[in-house]
Formats: sequence, structure tokens, C-alpha cells
Amino acid sequence: MKIIKMPLIMILLALLLVFNLNSEAQTKTNIITNTYKIKIDKNSRNIAKIESTLILKDSTIKMASWGHPWLKHGWATFVKKLKIKTDTGRILSYSTVDKDGWGKWKVLAPNGTKLHLSYEVHFDHKDHDWNPAGGIDSRPEVTDDALFLVSKALFIYSSGVKNAKIKFNIPSSWEIATSWKKDEKGFYFADSWISLVNNALVLGDFDKKVVTNGQMNLIFAIDKNLSKHKQRFIDLMQKQLNAFSKIFDGTPNRNYLIALRKADEDDGESFQDSFNQVLTDNRIEDRYIIWANTMAHEMFHYWNGNYSIAGKSEDVHWFTEGFTEYYSGLSLMRTGVIPEDIYLKKMERFLSRYIVTKKMWPVDQVSLVDAGKEKAKNWLLIYGGGATMAFALDIEIRTLTNNNKSLDDVMLLVKTKYGDNHIKITTANIMEAVNEASGEDFTEFFKKYIYGKEDVLKIEDIVSKAGLNFDQFSDEVYLSRKKTNKKVLFDKMIGQQK
Repeated sequence: MKIIKMPLIMILLALLLVFNLNSEAQTKTNIITNTYKIKIDKNSRNIAKIESTLILKDSTIKMASWGHPWLKHGWATFVKKLKIKTDTGRILSYSTVDKDGWGKWKVLAPNGTKLHLSYEVHFDHKDHDWNPAGGIDSRPEVTDDALFLVSKALFIYSSGVKNAKIKFNIPSSWEIATSWKKDEKGFYFADSWISLVNNALVLGDFDKKVVTNGQMNLIFAIDKNLSKHKQRFIDLMQKQLNAFSKIFDGTPNRNYLIALRKADEDDGESFQDSFNQVLTDNRIEDRYIIWANTMAHEMFHYWNGNYSIAGKSEDVHWFTEGFTEYYSGLSLMRTGVIPEDIYLKKMERFLSRYIVTKKMWPVDQVSLVDAGKEKAKNWLLIYGGGATMAFALDIEIRTLTNNNKSLDDVMLLVKTKYGDNHIKITTANIMEAVNEASGEDFTEFFKKYIYGKEDVLKIEDIVSKAGLNFDQFSDEVYLSRKKTNKKVLFDKMIGQQK
């Protein structure tokens, strides 16, 4: 091999060029596209004063378009005193987008202009009916002690935002609870657009506790009015996370916020790396099936519906909601939080919802795939029918494989094949995972009961394979064990995972 000698100066220049290219590439990957400074005074806690910088794209700035109860201007309804300037301090004109805007403004400036925004967000969200958007857990709430917020309410951005830095100017005695990581300069870092606009956030005086499970940090932000139940909540969440980590092969290296607030109702809403839960302080020790099921449901959404397994549009709501509801009850049973009779009652509710919507509903039939197009209207079918399909597929896969495979294997397959690769799933992807886990072709099953709208699952035949009786009168459904001294498939289903 011929050796070519190079002068030392040329070698140094080549090394310098490589260093500069690497540095430039590193800088590009670390470019912060948006910055926000949020100021909240103790004496006016219902107002957040925000300053931000961002790059204009599509001549438009906007807020998240979903999560509000169909307000004409969406989250922008609560934005006041918006001012927009350039780097040189020139004030820019803007106009509200009225037709299908849902919180958009047109800005009179060239695309690529660096904008400086100042605005206020007034936390008057309670003055509107939030039930069409999921309930009071989906909106900000100012309590006597703290602000339980959702980030959609705070941030204006322009298309193309990849990440953001956020800094808080709040009273020194206040705590901050967020899934965003903090740097040495006091800035919090949202590593994606969805992390910025779709997370919970708690500020003020509340009970904060950080618990580590594997690689995952659970950050609890608990309303002072619920502090006496703190350990009960933490213990429950640890049990559920242990159960879920067995399904999904460990916990991710993420921060995850669990915000718990006292209210006069029970409900929950999940976000990218967090969830809000509201619950009544009423017989907490007796009502596990209510609040603990909600807690397990919203936590399971981390994998099925949010971060790991992102559904493709509305056609997989039956899976992301129905299967999540199935696993929330199943995990409570597997971890000993609820007894078997309560678990069977829970399953009876799912089956009853499915039967009602398929046989008694006084409206035109709709498939599970299409039900997600009108989620509020079809929630009985989405949750009840989806959970029924999960129950049935779990039994069928275990029967076909002599209990060597189960629905757990399907969930792991979907997560590793699609979620880990940031591919949004379709119903066809779910069927492929069922086929792979079972070793059989479930095309006909999916065609009839998931894509189709006329055929009704023969529940009695399926649950019989698990060793259960199925009795029905009208909308009443009852499950019970068949009389036998032997272990049946149902025992394997509710036992600890492999």
C-alpha cells in the first residue's frame, strides 16, 4: 500500500474542519426553537404573564387545537394582552383566525422572522362547561394552595417547533412539579412539541414526592386536601407500574408526573408524560375500584395511547381506550388490590356495555373502528366493546397456544415494533401482532367484530374456554366460575405475568 505523506499544517486544518463540522452538527441538534418565561404572582394566581421567543412559520402563531369544549377560539379564549414584536422592537400587527381557527393568529411578517411575544393567560376555564372536552381534569384549576395546570393552556407557538425552554418566576416558597427536566440555569426543557403542549403542570403549595421505579421517576403532586392518603396512592402506583413493566419489559428512562386533586367527582386525563386525576375524599379505602382503576388506566396510557403506542387517528380508539380499560382492571386483580368478585363485576360491566350498544342501542350500528370518529357519542362501545375484544382475544390466544402466549405478548409486540420506532399504529398492525402471538390468522375475527358492524361476538362460547359461566337477561350480565376443582384458564389470566 502506498503511503501518502501530508504536511503537519494540512493535518491540523483537516482535524479543525472535522471538529467544526461536528460542533456545528451538535449545535444544530441542540438548537432551542422556542423559549418561554412564565411569571405568576402569589396575590394574582389566576393570571400567568408570559414572554416568549419563536420563529414565525406559515405566517401563523397558534395554540393546541384540541382539549377545549369547542370554544370558537379554543385555548386562545383565555389569552389577553397579546403583543408581538421583532428583534428590533418593532410592533407587529396580527389578526385572529375566525373560521376553524381554534386559537390561531395571522401575523404580518415574513416567515422566518424571530418573534417576541408577551401575553397573559387568565385561568377562567372553570366558567365554561368542560364535559365535552373530557371533564374538569382536562383544564386548569386554581385551588386554595396550588395551580393544577395543563400546558395546552399556556403556550403559543408556530409550526415546526421541535423543543422549548421554560423558566418560571414564581414565589420562592412554591414548588414546581413537571415531567420536564431542569438544567443548571433553572430552565426546564420540553424535548418535543407534544411534550410542550400536552402535559400536566403543578405550581404552588402541595405535597410533592418523587419515587423511582426502574428507570422511571414518578413525580407525585398531591393536593394538600388529599395528603393523608399519599402513601396509599404511592403504594398503589408502584404495584401497577410493576405489573405494567412485566408486560412492556421494563420502565422507560422518563420523568412522569401524577397530579392528584380533590374534587366533587372522580375522573382522569392522561397527557404525554403525565396525567391529572380528580377524586372525591369519600371512603377512599373502600373505593379502590373507582379511583385506583382510574389511576391504573391513566398510567397504562403512557404505553397505550400516548408516548409508546401512538394511535393513527380515531380508528384505534377501541384499542387505546378499550384495551387500556381492560388492563387497568386486570392489573388491580393481578396485584391483589381488588378481590376476584369485584374484578368479575368490572368485566360484567364491559360485556354489558358491548351487548347494549350492539343489540339494544336505538341508533344505527357502527363498527369499533368507526366509533372513534365520534368518541363522545360512542364511548359505551369504544370502552365496553374495546375491553370485550381484549378479554376475548386474551382467552383465544391463551387457548390456541396452551397458555404459552397471551394478550400481554400482543401489547409488547405492538410497543416494540411500532411504539419504540415512533410509528403510529393502525388496526391492521394490531391484527398482525395478534396473528404473530397466536400463530393463527385472525382476519375473519377482525373483519366481523372490529371492522364490521353487524356481527355480535358470541361471548358465552369464548368465556366458557376460560372456565367461566355467562348468564344474561336483557342488559344484565353475570360471570361466575364453572364448578370444578381444577385450575382453569381464568386462573392463569388473573395470576401474575410470566
